[in-house]
Amino acid sequence: MPPSKTRRSARPGRGNHAKEAEVPTGKQAVLYARVSSREQEREGFSIPAQQACLKKYASDNGFAIVQEFIDVETAKKTGRTAFTQLLALLKKKGAKAPVVLVEKTDRLYRNLKDWVALDEMRVDVHFVKEGIVVSEESRSSEKFIHGIKVLMAKNYVDNLSEEVKKGMHQKCEEGHYPGMAPIGYLNVREGGRSLLATDPERALLVRNLFDLYDRGEHSIDDLAEYAQQSGLRGKKGGLLGSAVIHNALRNPLYAGQFHWGGKSYVGNDPALITWALFERVQARLDGHPYTRGRSHDFAFAGLVTCGHCKGAVTAEIKKEKYVYYHCSTRCQREAFVSEAKLAAMFAAAVRPLKLPEDVREAFLASLKDSRRDIEVDVRARTVAAQARLERVTRLINAAYEDKLEGRIDDAFFNSKRSEWETQRAEAAEEIQRLTRVSAKSLDTAIYVFELANRAYDLLISREPRDQRRLLEILLSNSVLAEGKLTVTFASPFDQLTEPTTGPETENGDPGSPDRRHSVWSGRQDSNLRLLGPKPSALPG
Repeated sequence: MPPSKTRRSARPGRGNHAKEAEVPTGKQAVLYARVSSREQEREGFSIPAQQACLKKYASDNGFAIVQEFIDVETAKKTGRTAFTQLLALLKKKGAKAPVVLVEKTDRLYRNLKDWVALDEMRVDVHFVKEGIVVSEESRSSEKFIHGIKVLMAKNYVDNLSEEVKKGMHQKCEEGHYPGMAPIGYLNVREGGRSLLATDPERALLVRNLFDLYDRGEHSIDDLAEYAQQSGLRGKKGGLLGSAVIHNALRNPLYAGQFHWGGKSYVGNDPALITWALFERVQARLDGHPYTRGRSHDFAFAGLVTCGHCKGAVTAEIKKEKYVYYHCSTRCQREAFVSEAKLAAMFAAAVRPLKLPEDVREAFLASLKDSRRDIEVDVRARTVAAQARLERVTRLINAAYEDKLEGRIDDAFFNSKRSEWETQRAEAAEEIQRLTRVSAKSLDTAIYVFELANRAYDLLISREPRDQRRLLEILLSNSVLAEGKLTVTFASPFDQLTEPTTGPETENGDPGSPDRRHSVWSGRQDSNLRLLGPKPSALPG
């Protein structure tokens, strides 16, 4: 599709390519391409294909590409080298920044922090394969649909990560610690799985730390000195400080139990000490004023800031059953707000959310496009994993024939077979994981659709603790001052709020021309993870 009218271009000058000085204002562009891993680069998920597509689009629409940015790494975490360089260039160019050409939404950003960083630059971005141009002049409905695509891309990556975590939890259920080995242990592979084994050089020294502390004659600082004198070092050779030793003494893994994902498990990995010794050490440690857990978990704690001092709004219980919220510093000595009243304020704040009919139709079209893109990606990953599985199987069969014919000995065959069996198990597990991910890929979009249509009804029908989970998705900021609540909607819900007319109420300022930012505290979105949708929520 032809590009929309652009507002800015890069200024010719020092440091630009020679071709840039010849490009008319408004027709300069930068190209960005990315593959999500080095494995994808090797298997041909094709940076060159993205470059060819973008260069053809630039040629057809009269753009001159003045610089190219290429990333070959994961986008689950921010900090991509070329993407960072792209942001630096756009910031340097300011109001005369070139337009950005990229193949699809998930090529540019697959987490919300990247999206926010680029959005703040206010540049025109052309998503070539999607036929979309996002700019400052884009309609709110277009920005909303674009936000949905970003959320779906993030959700897809999160689903892949979740399936990895499921494997870790299964390992926990079998009694094996799934993380990196703590000091005194080593990670070893047995039967295609990573397990813990005692470190012959450090295990005895770690056990001595528990024995020495159990005597009641030594402080943790004394143990740090003992570790230094006995040669007990960290895995990278560094000295063990008091904090590291304190954490080790608190770790139940050494006594045959461990914590993972908020649960406790009885371990089948080798223990270095008895449980009785571990409990005695804990009793001695508990005799000191270490940090203690919170006694109460209030529904809206951490969601609201004070409009006067920007401090946290905290909660406390009155008469052993009523919950009230107030500024943690009591800066203005304002009246406390009951939890029920605060819940009503939140409900009134989300009531204006509306999904217009034209946006609804565009949303459904975007949903179909995103589903197709995800299915293509899952299919490509599955084919690659299946190819690895078949290749390793052929290697094992060929090596077995070589062993039978005496070309290789048993020791060599067994060592290689163990390595190949591990690779085969990993490939088979990835195929199963991708199958599960594909089935869940629409969860985010479906739930956003339901929230956009029924946010108020969903909120008032739930208890405060469940309301909090919805609010963490809908809102990025909430400010309480003079008994009134002002909220900032998170993207993309900020595109759906319509200003209303009328006097101020104690639930906020509905008459404000911009209800999104009466007060800004500068906090990052509290929690960008979406809840699972109801099966009946799929539109159409």
